[in-house]
Amino acid sequence: MAGSPGPSFFERHDNVYLYVPNLIGYARIAFALYGFAVASTSPGAMVLSYALSFVCDELDGRFARMLNQTSTLGQVLDMVTDRVATSCLLATLCMLFPAWHLAFVVLLGLDIFSHWFQMYSTLACGVSSHKDTNSRSRVVRFYYQQRLFMGFCCVCCEVLYLCLYLLAWPQYRAWGVLPLPQTLLQLGGSAGVCSAEARGIPLVALVALAALPGVAVKQFVNVVQLGNAMTTLVQLDTAKRQ
Repeated sequence: MAGSPGPSFFERHDNVYLYVPNLIGYARIAFALYGFAVASTSPGAMVLSYALSFVCDELDGRFARMLNQTSTLGQVLDMVTDRVATSCLLATLCMLFPAWHLAFVVLLGLDIFSHWFQMYSTLACGVSSHKDTNSRSRVVRFYYQQRLFMGFCCVCCEVLYLCLYLLAWPQYRAWGVLPLPQTLLQLGGSAGVCSAEARGIPLVALVALAALPGVAVKQFVNVVQLGNAMTTLVQLDTAKRQ
């Protein structure tokens, strides 16, 4: 009698490398790599590729839960790709806007520090994911429990960074320009978001400004998360000595 067939490709099977969400994760890396490969010559292709990579970030988790193909490999792949893609984008902005490079470096460092400390502290406490919905910090707990709000803040960060990238290109600074008073135009021009030639603010800059509240919340959460994770690690060390 023939044995029963094994699990299908779209079920939980033995080859974790070929889980559907992990394949999506590999595609996400490919999109990001292509985007940064053409970042110095093709801004439209770069933004499109980065956006597709970001869409894959949303899809991999959905398919993991839908197909029961969650894995530690997938969780780490997801988080590391998040951090590396954002870091590469911020590094690109450092080159395009040298006057603002320190701000971008601080954002990059805060992002890495906060998430690495959070991941290590949750693992040390026996939690399987850095998205700790039972954190002792009410801010962190609320942030990870409200997935739509968390997603909004993450999208705002990526939108802001991509808009700043586009503003480094003259064709996007001249696209959809809205008139501004001369005083505001001079301030915007000094910040590199206004087109002095067109006497106004580009549509891309308006989108960037609209994303600022979500970005501010995300950075605030990063600071709180970093402090909370450091406190947790210190408390674990103290408990070991007792």
